[in-house]
Amino acid sequence: MSAGQEKNCKAENKILIASICDRARLCEKKHENTFTDFCSPTEMEDVYNAASAFREVKFKAFGGNENCERRVGCFYYEYTEPSESDFPLKAIKITNNKFSTEVSHRDYLGSVLGLGIDRAKVGDIFVFDGSAIMFIKNEIAEYVNTNLERVGKNTVKTQLYDIFNCDIPDAKTEDKRITVSSLRLDTLVGAAFNISRGKARNLIVGEKVAVDWIRVTNPSKNINEGSMLSVRGFGRAKLMELTGVTKKERIAVVMRKFI
Repeated sequence: MSAGQEKNCKAENKILIASICDRARLCEKKHENTFTDFCSPTEMEDVYNAASAFREVKFKAFGGNENCERRVGCFYYEYTEPSESDFPLKAIKITNNKFSTEVSHRDYLGSVLGLGIDRAKVGDIFVFDGSAIMFIKNEIAEYVNTNLERVGKNTVKTQLYDIFNCDIPDAKTEDKRITVSSLRLDTLVGAAFNISRGKARNLIVGEKVAVDWIRVTNPSKNINEGSMLSVRGFGRAKLMELTGVTKKERIAVVMRKFI
């Protein structure tokens, strides 16, 4: 990696970027897949910028489920491209006792971190009535499964799962069939969340919008079918399908809004 490329890896989060660059160099050296810890959507933007400096290796990210915001990155050569099952992840189901009080996402996360676990080893947590599903790195899976006995004031039971064998209830969604003038980000954000295009543009420029968990600040960016839009304060919506063009040359689309 050249000095110029090294400079491109500099970012506000220097420790994170240094770790990412180390992972990429190891992949280059050994021609083996290397994995990062979990990164938040904001951190992942820096990760992609750092990854782009390494021309010989490719990069992809996965968090355990298509709806996960926190994801683990992988550096790989084209002939070693990993599948989702290759990512070093486990799911742990945490079940409260039947007399438990209500617990929140913060309670679950706090109890796990209270075991001395680094936040970067813990992914998304999906909270349900009386239980939660948490994605974690393989290296801490057995430790958490053995030692997590309480969440808040409640006693709990834990069980480890392969990430593809844990039962996560489908999110509540609502499909909207709409027509738009273009597939620009500001147009789709406005249509999906029933706000003006001007307000949508302000949200985007104000760094409050992500596409597939990566922050985007360009209102004119064209959005591809299947992309997830996350808007701070409004929620998420996915561009599910392009269904055609109307007589007035507007684009008919299906937007799935997560309730």
